[in-house]
Amino acid sequence: MGRWDDEWHYERKDKKKRDWIRIARYAIYGGFAIVAIVVLLVFIPRAGLTVEINETGEALSTISIKINNNNPQEIHDVTVTFDNNTGKKQVYNSIGPFSSIFVTPEKDDLDFQKITVTADNGKLQTIKYR
Repeated sequence: MGRWDDEWHYERKDKKKRDWIRIARYAIYGGFAIVAIVVLLVFIPRAGLTVEINETGEALSTISIKINNNNPQEIHDVTVTFDNNTGKKQVYNSIGPFSSIFVTPEKDDLDFQKITVTADNGKLQTIKYR
């Protein structure tokens, strides 16, 4: 005699299928984590007002100073002083966000040992030794 559940049988799912949506989700989360680590390790330590001195000592020696503004806002009243020379200051109006300017010392200041860059009425100050 037949019953209504004679044809019914239970199928086990021993064979696991890959869940591609879950794998893609974790890959995207991993990508965001990698980008966050790169931002923390690379961009944040370089933020602020930085000074680089480029000097070539070939037949004709030249000195150029690169002043970088790695802030997201513009800085104003940029002043460059060589060796605490209070009489001679080079004043620049402003530096835009994430930009830089090149400064060349005057003839009298070519043998400087220290450069001081101040901006925003003394709020930002960087000292670089040669």
